[in-house]
Amino acid sequence: MKKILLLLIGGLSYAQVGINTQNPTATFEIVSTDNTSSTKSLKISNSTLAEMFTVQNDGNIGVNSPLSVSNTAQFNVNSGAVTKSVLKLNNISNTKDRTVTSINYNQYSPLVIDNNGNVFQQYDIRTTSNAAVTFDGAYNAIASVTKLIDLNGGSIVQFQVSTDFVMGNNSVLYADITWSRNGGFRVAAFGNEANTGTNALTIVGVGTNTLTFDFATGADMVFKASLNGSTGAGNFIGQLEYQTQNSSSAVPFNIFYSFRSR
Repeated sequence: MKKILLLLIGGLSYAQVGINTQNPTATFEIVSTDNTSSTKSLKISNSTLAEMFTVQNDGNIGVNSPLSVSNTAQFNVNSGAVTKSVLKLNNISNTKDRTVTSINYNQYSPLVIDNNGNVFQQYDIRTTSNAAVTFDGAYNAIASVTKLIDLNGGSIVQFQVSTDFVMGNNSVLYADITWSRNGGFRVAAFGNEANTGTNALTIVGVGTNTLTFDFATGADMVFKASLNGSTGAGNFIGQLEYQTQNSSSAVPFNIFYSFRSR
């Protein structure tokens, strides 16, 4: 170890440690000998001398990844076993609750990973327009019509809806829905399951502006596009709405993977 400098001023009231520098500008500062990946500025090992944490002189960092040939990204993690998680995040914000004011919950893209472990951003419809909006969340459908989201000229809306055993005669509903002004409502996939027995589901209104998940008995779910006749890109043209029919109580449902393109 070379050039370790400890400055004490006024007893222990002020102290700085420098390694390879006579003028440390932080409480603890390390100046490496070069700026290449072949040498390291910091190495931490456990009691068996297995290297756990590495900082290379090119700035790349390795966790359980001591070899520069593996540390080709800015931050490199080797879990050591496929049965061990590489990353765990607790108490993070989400698109339903929107608890952090500095986060843009409307424009975002998924992170994906290639076969070599490199993480990158996937291009997504939510990033192509600064007017894109998401509306994930928990909702309650009642007999009265309730607004889901405003519609503008050029809006394409897509969302997945899921319920617990609240539809029909204690049935679960799932559907992947798209709406556009020229195409009306489309259902790419759907499923339903009754808690006991069977309860036939008929989907009414595909290709129109009113989509009904009509169960043989019990609560139905309705999505509707109420348009005001306006045209033109960016102009307000109406709103998407939802309601339940044939139910004396509110019907809770959840919306996931939602977007309005503009």
